[in-house]
Amino acid sequence: MNLLCPFWINKIPRLRTDSPSALSLADLLYCNVEDPNEVWTHVILGGYVIDVEWLFRVSGPLLMSKCTIVLISGEKGFLHKYRHLVLHDRFGRNRVKIVEPCLPIPFGVHHSKMMLCINNNGIRVAVLTANFIEDDWNYKTQGIYFQDFPRLKTQSENIVLNISSIEGKGMRFRNEIKRYLSCIGVASSMPKDGCIPLSLLDEFDFSGACVELIASVPGYHRCSDAQHYGLGKLKSILQSMQLPSSLDRNPPVLTWQFTSQGLLTANFLNSMKQIMSIDARNPTGEDKMDPVVRVVYPTETEVKNSLEGWRGGLSLPVTLRCCHSYINERLFRWGTVPQGSEVENERSKGLPHLKTYTRLTESEDGLSWFLLTSANLSRAAWGEWQHGGTQLLIRSYELGVLYDETSFLHVKEDGLFSVTPSRPVPIPSSADGDGLVRVTIKADTCKKDGGGAALFLPYNPLTLQPYVSTVQIQERRTNALAERSKSPLSTTDVPWVVDVPHHGEDRFGKEFHDVLSGDNPCKEYLHASHRLSRSNSQIRKKRMKYDN
Repeated sequence: MNLLCPFWINKIPRLRTDSPSALSLADLLYCNVEDPNEVWTHVILGGYVIDVEWLFRVSGPLLMSKCTIVLISGEKGFLHKYRHLVLHDRFGRNRVKIVEPCLPIPFGVHHSKMMLCINNNGIRVAVLTANFIEDDWNYKTQGIYFQDFPRLKTQSENIVLNISSIEGKGMRFRNEIKRYLSCIGVASSMPKDGCIPLSLLDEFDFSGACVELIASVPGYHRCSDAQHYGLGKLKSILQSMQLPSSLDRNPPVLTWQFTSQGLLTANFLNSMKQIMSIDARNPTGEDKMDPVVRVVYPTETEVKNSLEGWRGGLSLPVTLRCCHSYINERLFRWGTVPQGSEVENERSKGLPHLKTYTRLTESEDGLSWFLLTSANLSRAAWGEWQHGGTQLLIRSYELGVLYDETSFLHVKEDGLFSVTPSRPVPIPSSADGDGLVRVTIKADTCKKDGGGAALFLPYNPLTLQPYVSTVQIQERRTNALAERSKSPLSTTDVPWVVDVPHHGEDRFGKEFHDVLSGDNPCKEYLHASHRLSRSNSQIRKKRMKYDN
């Protein structure tokens, strides 16, 4: 039986080979506006940066329907900017609501990417890694989780369905959505201007939810409250999974794939490693056996040769000051050549904007779990423990989903349920040449290859290609002679760092300084990234003290 996880990637128009697992934003926002049951009544879209004019240009149903639209933005002054658009006059005051979430802790941002679309058939829930801007959807590699959920049947129609919807993953999924929407000021249990009623979410049957939601919300989260967010939530989920322990007591193998990192500390890195190492034998993650960590991050050459050329590096805002030796010694390339092939994977030309964290099975032939999220490797995103681990400080809003071996779609004989039956979204799969790799999630280490729930990923966490310098560093650790020689590390693979000089022409014949000085289509994203960089600088200058 082919068990498939609800994971898709974005459709990149410039790639020669399309993938059945590739979706456009228009695919996700489509509805038949002539069908009263299918036309959207409410649409909630959240992102770090939103290009409103492009958003409505690619999604005709949003323009043609009369649905209430809520836009959640992390861009400061977004409401003021929107009011100066022609669309503001067209929609009037009540059609589109703008929400700029409260940021109670200095230097935090709203970084989540999500979508909720409601009609008379049910609700579509999507957790994304793409902002609502053209560059993110058409040129970069993104991850997409979404599921459609039907409306609850009345008690007289099916009492069993009502009971199942409030148990297990479905109940947790619904509660996490309600909690998160309340925190960002989009939903409320009391009548409130610009908010949808929380009770609206009780009208849907979430019993088919395949994943666990992991949100980060700014604040000082104490005691049991810390279990709801960031590192605390991840820890709680992994403890409840009771993953089988390594039979041979081998160290856990983790992959971290992100597009930016903050100022890292040893305590934060230890927290990440410990929590991601949790299994049945090591329920706290504090086992003295240090995990193997592999960091997937693009090289300077990969940026230069990408679909965007040098410009693509502007949305990989890692600065020299934020580089950390622990990460630098564990780097693996983003793009790899498929095994047995001499042809480069064209899909890897779309630079990553998705963020994924995984744990491999003991035999490294599959995944124990897989996490898709907006959260980069930073304390602001994941949080940092204070006061002996009783308080979790989080600065930013983030949203992600965790897949395990039970995270597969339940496809019935008449197909997968869709809230847009006139154009249902295709089930994930792969085609020759699309650059996707089939990887399975199987918590049971005794399962043979091929078992478990399948993901079609844009990179292969099982066969990563290390930087040449990573190989050299590993050899030094195991070879005393190599350690004594101290020969210079290879510069064949240089990790992309945005604020150092970059030389040579990209695939468009442009130098990096041309990109910085020219008219940049992703200028708003670049400005937002610079604000983050300045915030990090301010944190450093103020010498803010963190208790760990």
